[in-house]
Parts: sequence; structure tokens; C-alpha cells
Amino acid sequence: MSYNKLKSLVANVEAIKTALQIHIQGRQATPEEKETLSQYSGFGGIKEVLNIGTDKPVSGDMEEPIQRLQELIDTYPHFTEPMRHNVMEGIKASVLTAFYTPKFLIDVVAKQIHATFKDNELQMRSFLEPSAGIGGFPVAMSDTCGYAIEKDPVSGLILSLLNDNTITRTAGFETIDEQGFEHTKFDVIASNIPFGNFRVFDAELWKKGGIYEQATKTIHNYFFVKALELLNEGGLLAFVTSRGVADTPSNKFVREYLVNHADLISAIRMPDTLFMYTSGIEVGSDLLIFQKHTHKAALSQREQLFLQVGR
Repeated sequence: MSYNKLKSLVANVEAIKTALQIHIQGRQATPEEKETLSQYSGFGGIKEVLNIGTDKPVSGDMEEPIQRLQELIDTYPHFTEPMRHNVMEGIKASVLTAFYTPKFLIDVVAKQIHATFKDNELQMRSFLEPSAGIGGFPVAMSDTCGYAIEKDPVSGLILSLLNDNTITRTAGFETIDEQGFEHTKFDVIASNIPFGNFRVFDAELWKKGGIYEQATKTIHNYFFVKALELLNEGGLLAFVTSRGVADTPSNKFVREYLVNHADLISAIRMPDTLFMYTSGIEVGSDLLIFQKHTHKAALSQREQLFLQVGR
């Protein structure tokens, strides 16, 4: 089934409407409402939302759902004006960053992680998804304490309604130390992390200096370094990320950090069309999986190759 931008926009607006109604009534979502909420796919690639609040008109079939979206945000009684502004700015910002992971890939990653823990008779005590969207990676097992963080206010609200058994926060990953989680280290961290050349303000990493401060200058590098710092020894890190982590010569420092502090389990190049079915966009991405191994004696041949850049 190919991506239909109008259909995705209409489904997003209906999901937001449902979420706001549930929030006003102060209750949990019904199974039927969860089905509606689960159709939310973010606004990655839906550039028409950038015209909201400007003099630029939206024409054609997109006009009516865009108007309904604006009305929902403008009339929601629990938003202050600053909150209203932040929600709308979050929606606009997500046009460039919100590309939701196809379900087949999520299922494969979750199945493999579950098999790893079961085959080795290990218990997954804690799981974190640091850029959760509406809850993309169902990796937590039956006895796992699951945590999910999502910065976008709308996605965060839907995330909380869809995941009754997960502790959720609408905040940036950089604020994790302020969230009061019972676990401060995690057995598994998995996510489709943000793409783009955005800086992150993280005072703890800035204080450390060196590669830690350098990592905060680009959001995907930041997520890798921050997440590995939060992993328990032997824990698994699985990120869908832009190709810049593996391909960019200037990112060699983060590749060196990763292979010196963890074992490379998988490095899989995804097809450019991976996000076509969820966001209608072609973008290069990789699936990178590491197991934390702090005191390594040497790098494997695969890890040495991972450090290199070539055609």
C-alpha cells in the first residue's frame, strides 16, 4: 500500500482530536480509540502544515484537514497561549524529523532482541525508547519496566494514551535525569532516533568535554553517546539512524567511541525507500546494534572496517 499524504493528514487530525477529547475527560482510551490513535504517523513530509499561521494559502484537498488541525489546537481549553505556540511549532518542526519506522522492521528488531534474552536465559529488567513517537518499538518483555520519552507534545500525548504499561514522558532525551525514573540504567535502548544537524544542550555531557561535548553538536551522534552511557554493562543498543553516523568522515570520533565501548552486533544499510510507506520520502538510513562492553581488549575486523569510510 503506497503512501497517501492526504489520507495520512486526515488520520493524524482524527487521532489528535481523539487524544484531546480523552485528555479533557481525564480517562484512558478505549480499544476503539486506541485504534484511531495508532493511525497517527506524524507530519514528516506533510509540508502544508508549515503554512499554518502564515499568509500562504493551502489549496486543494489539503485545505479542509489543515483548517481542522488549526481549530483543534486553537480551541483546546487546556492550552495556554505559550503551550499552543509550542504545540504548533512542534508540529511544524516534525515535518523535517518525524519519519515513523515501518512495522515490519520494528517487529524484526523486537523479535531478535527477545530471542537474544530468552536464548541466553537473561532477564530484561528495563527498556528505554528515547525518541518514541507514539511508541514505535515494543521491545519490553512481560517482566520489563518500560520507559518512553518523546519531545513533540502531540506525539507525547498520544504515546501516553496508547501505552498503559509504559512510563512515558513528554520531554527531550537530554532531560532524562530530571524525569524521576526508578531505573537510571537500562538493559535495552531502542529507537528510531531524530535525523538532522541539530545541536542538543546537555549540561552533563558538556561538562565532560572531549567527544562528549563534540557529540552534542549533532543530534544523531548525541543519541548514540548519551544512550551508551545509560546502558547497563552487556545491554543492547538498537538505533535506526541516518547514514551520516557511518558514512561521514567527521563522525569517525563517534564510531570510535562506539566500538571502543561496545561490541558491534549488526550494521545494516536500509533501502532508500524504507520510509516511503509511512512518510512518502526517500532517505538513507541504517540499523545499528551494539552490546555494551566497556573494557574491550581489541577491535574485531568488522569493527575496524566500521571505522573506515569508502565507496
